[in-house]
Amino acid sequence: MGQTSSLELPVELREKIERAARLRNEEPAELVAYAIESLLSAEEAQLAEVRRRDATDAGESYTNEAAFAKLDRSRPGGKTPSSG
Repeated sequence: MGQTSSLELPVELREKIERAARLRNEEPAELVAYAIESLLSAEEAQLAEVRRRDATDAGESYTNEAAFAKLDRSRPGGKTPSSG
């Protein structure tokens, strides 16, 4: 696992970690490291999605009419479904 450090945890949380680790046949430190890594990976994925959406939203803004016109132009034939 490489270098380690210690964390101060509330007694109740430490006991909960120890119980879960016993059930998984793991060392508490392994369980904590896995849990932290999982949380941070999820946070990074969420942040990447927010950044992706922000980049998408950073483009031009349109009125409703302009947005529908843009959608109409993107359809095959450049026509709305009702225009036939």
